[in-house]
Amino acid sequence: MPSNDLTDAEVTAQIDRADRFVEQLRDAITATAVDPASACADYQRRGLRRIADSLDAVPYVTICNLANLDAAMRGGLLEVIEVHLLAVGGGPTLDYADAAAFLAGFETMIEKARKRRLQ
Repeated sequence: MPSNDLTDAEVTAQIDRADRFVEQLRDAITATAVDPASACADYQRRGLRRIADSLDAVPYVTICNLANLDAAMRGGLLEVIEVHLLAVGGGPTLDYADAAAFLAGFETMIEKARKRRLQ
């Protein structure tokens, strides 16, 4: 039975991957366009600000899982997240209290990937 212990090199690679993912996510939040003519513009700006301000409070294991999934998808997860960022503040179900609430929507993808790996 294979060991679940990571080597030092694997741990270092995981940390680097997670750090890169967070920086790319920060850049995506900053780059999210807000249409000033939109009736939701203020809600979107406030929602994006809440997500950006609370990103460091997201559990590190969640960031690692998202970073790993993004790597497996060759950047595809970050692209999906960028689309979701465009909708922030667009309605009551798109008004996130913080980054953890925003990223919780991607937990299903992590679970599906995990189950698929175990099969």
